[in-house]
Amino acid sequence: MTKRPIYPGSIIIAIPKPFLITMETVLKSEVGSFLKRSHLKFNLQQAMTIFLIIESEKQEESVWWPYIKALPETFDTPAFWKPSDLFLFSKNVYKKIFAALNDLQTFYNEILLFLSSCKEIKITFNEFRWAWYCINSRSIYYDCDSSPYIADTNKNIALAPFLDLLNHSTTAEVEAAFNMNNNCFEIKTYNSFRKYDQVFISYGAHSNTHLLMEYGFILPDNPHDVYELDYDEIVKVAHNLNFQYIDRKKRIIEENNINRKLVCSKEGVSWSMHAVMKILAMDFTELKNWKFIFKDDPISLTNQKAVKKMGHILLKQELLELRSVFVKFPSKDKSRLTPHQNIALNLLKIEENILQQSIQLLQ
Repeated sequence: MTKRPIYPGSIIIAIPKPFLITMETVLKSEVGSFLKRSHLKFNLQQAMTIFLIIESEKQEESVWWPYIKALPETFDTPAFWKPSDLFLFSKNVYKKIFAALNDLQTFYNEILLFLSSCKEIKITFNEFRWAWYCINSRSIYYDCDSSPYIADTNKNIALAPFLDLLNHSTTAEVEAAFNMNNNCFEIKTYNSFRKYDQVFISYGAHSNTHLLMEYGFILPDNPHDVYELDYDEIVKVAHNLNFQYIDRKKRIIEENNINRKLVCSKEGVSWSMHAVMKILAMDFTELKNWKFIFKDDPISLTNQKAVKKMGHILLKQELLELRSVFVKFPSKDKSRLTPHQNIALNLLKIEENILQQSIQLLQ
């Protein structure tokens, strides 16, 4: 909370560079000396993970101990959930979580390979997972130069003690950047706060699925929330409706990257989703002029009806499949569900609502 009123345009926090944990911090530590001797090259998050674990083991002997003590001991991201509770998500959310868990295991295996030649350090998976999500959920964007010892992928991150205590709000308007003049990482707010209000920042315009996977929470009225649709499922519906020239249409869609952001929201299906359905529903003559989709006008009355029919079939299929997940919950009484099960239930209800509204908008 703030102890004084805050007005739009105010700097709400400024962290001096020496208090940031950056690539430079890691490379100057003992982890950096190990990396410089190794033939392996990690991304910065992996290197920072090892750094955080080593510093936490030092406890009071580490200059970073006051910060490490303030970090959460566990997280509500799906990587910390019971495996059985992961089946309480819709299929698309589950696919994303499964892929993320596979990536997590790969990053850990790479660290184990590095540690096999570095006998001084031992890291368990639980230690790795804790440190990984400390960084994953709390890092800021911090531009840094390339290093021969760190992969360029995902290298522009840093930890900012104290700053990471600020919570996220979809209504927060902020500007965050490193100020070269005063050597501080600053956050400027464009909101106003009264004395003793909680001060919020924005983690970005993220959907609930992203917020859950990266930070471990969801928001009931998230304006950025979407329901993601699978491209192959859309094509499958087109096949079932006996649309012609599917392979040619797929080439057009894929070569022009139209099969991205295939989502629906409370405002209906996305432009790219609509465009994919328009192309799949085209007849031979219409397909010659497929670029008409960029004009946003109806292709033809026949095409319009086919798109509406395809959309209805697809979204109703998704809705039926999603509703089948509700029966997997151990109780209908929310008070008897665990906190994680309640998060999964709330996310399903939000997704159900998005699908219902999208179907109505197709009428």
